[in-house]
Amino acid sequence: MEGRRAPLTRKVVAVTELRDRMVEAHGGEERWRDVRQVMACVTMGGMEFTSRFQSGPLRNVEVTVGTGSPDVAFADFPEPGQTARFQPCRVWVEDGTGNVIDERAAPGAVFRSIRHWFVWDSLDVVYYCGMSLWQALCLPFTLLRSGCELEDLEPLEAEDRRLDRLRVVFPADVPSFAPEQVFHADVAGLVHRVDCAPRLYGSWLRVAQLLNAFETQDGLVYASRRRIVPCLPSGATVPAVPLGWMDLDDVNFVRGSSLAARVGPP
Repeated sequence: MEGRRAPLTRKVVAVTELRDRMVEAHGGEERWRDVRQVMACVTMGGMEFTSRFQSGPLRNVEVTVGTGSPDVAFADFPEPGQTARFQPCRVWVEDGTGNVIDERAAPGAVFRSIRHWFVWDSLDVVYYCGMSLWQALCLPFTLLRSGCELEDLEPLEAEDRRLDRLRVVFPADVPSFAPEQVFHADVAGLVHRVDCAPRLYGSWLRVAQLLNAFETQDGLVYASRRRIVPCLPSGATVPAVPLGWMDLDDVNFVRGSSLAARVGPP
């Protein structure tokens, strides 16, 4: 019996080693655990927006992303002087005095309704962008969350490199457009691609999120440019048909000690 357990043990160790290598390549668990907020200037666009009558919703919008739990604030959005907020169970817009002027509870359920296949309003944009930004800027946190199911897949031989693949099924408390995702990392562990089948499109379309233009700040590594393209069953991508894109500039990581110094004692 003991001999039968050994292969499973080795497989589990290999899977966690790949996950740990990814986290280490992006700065390491210790550094990321100390990050409390990520601030950035964001521009997003693509067919995902234009096909729903949102041609250019985010243009150089300043965002603040909380790492402890999914929480994203959009400054001067959707109008100057207003602040939009994303949390998985609620999205809302505040005026300059903090009064709520528009809100939506259970935005995920509403987002999947028939109307939202064709037309988005500003709260839909907040929900979609908030979810996307939290996952993009908190990548190591999502991989380290307890309850994640991990599976080591066969490597993908890309045109210019071999990419190791890690299948991750996120627990229910991790908000995501697709609970099952496949992360592709180079030999150092840097994630260059994430594949999934977003509920936004149903089960018929699989997409690849391509990560590039990596930058480093205080030892933390992140991709400043992301492109979403269709993915064929063979694993090949169709970059000529970009579904969406995200540009991150002026990224600033606020550590726990920095945040405490900024807000002062309770």
